[in-house]
Amino acid sequence: MISTVWRVLTNQIDPTEAQDDAALREACKQARQGFDELARQAVARTRDDYDRRARYVRVLAESTTGGFGSPIDRTTGQVDTSADWTDRWAARCPTDPDAQVVRARSLIARAWEVRGSGWASTVRPEQWAEFHRLLHLAEQVNDLATRLAPADPTPWVNRLQMQIGYSAPRDDVEQTWRQLTYRDPWHLGGHVLKLTYHCHKWSGSHDEMFGFARSVVAAAPVGSPLHVLPVRAAAEWALWEEERVSPDRPADEIAERWRQDSAMQAELDSALSRWFHQPAARHGAWLDDANFLAYGLARTGRDADAAPVFAAIGKYMTLVPWNWWGDARADINFVRARRRARRAT
Repeated sequence: MISTVWRVLTNQIDPTEAQDDAALREACKQARQGFDELARQAVARTRDDYDRRARYVRVLAESTTGGFGSPIDRTTGQVDTSADWTDRWAARCPTDPDAQVVRARSLIARAWEVRGSGWASTVRPEQWAEFHRLLHLAEQVNDLATRLAPADPTPWVNRLQMQIGYSAPRDDVEQTWRQLTYRDPWHLGGHVLKLTYHCHKWSGSHDEMFGFARSVVAAAPVGSPLHVLPVRAAAEWALWEEERVSPDRPADEIAERWRQDSAMQAELDSALSRWFHQPAARHGAWLDDANFLAYGLARTGRDADAAPVFAAIGKYMTLVPWNWWGDARADINFVRARRRARRAT
């Protein structure tokens, strides 16, 4: 019975990072098997679409983790940084900016896999040491990518990701931010990372995080996915409140506070009207943003509003933020919320 239910559930969802992008899915599959031709072609096609480029670089880089990545040297305890397909591609093509930026992001992904996703207090000293070693190497590779493609904002996205990881001084982060937005003022991935930097669990506070998100939305054009940024901020707020401030209280209590907050409700309305319901073409991370919007609507009981968002998402669930909702698994949270939304219409 349990296995039957699980088969039905897995047919209803697909948490694969490549989502509905058939070319990216196949490139990841081939790359994990050691064949990088499709990956190289896929990244090359994104040179004029920086949001999609950042997504392709991230997803391909993360194909080197989760059991598909580099072995760990039993003597040193260090990750092998020469044997992965991204390492071999970069070594074979030392002047190719695509190869270097993907390898840099791969090293970042491998560093985070070593560190783990838990709070900083749960990370062991040897994990921190290897985390920082891999980030230092990633920084060197990323600097090369920056020199090879000076107009590309993607290495600056990588740099911002690293600076969050090792809690860089604020002046350094702001300098990176200026360089990134000089190259692409509305870069989605860059703005999401800057929001992360400002959130309470990293280097900021709730006020700082919401202030950043709301300042961006005030200037963003209609149709821009940046209108989802305050919804992401609200999800970060709820996560912090549930896990750090009130871990013994039910998740529904945080959801009720979210539902009663007029500013956060207005931002859900704005994300629907100024982004989701606009006839703009889908950007590279469209499904990521749609999942955050559906999550915010579902958590605050706006099931009827969530229904068309879930319909557009289909089966392409993202683990974050659905694994931020109480103690249940992400897939259970997603399917339950989608079921309620369907019943509300």
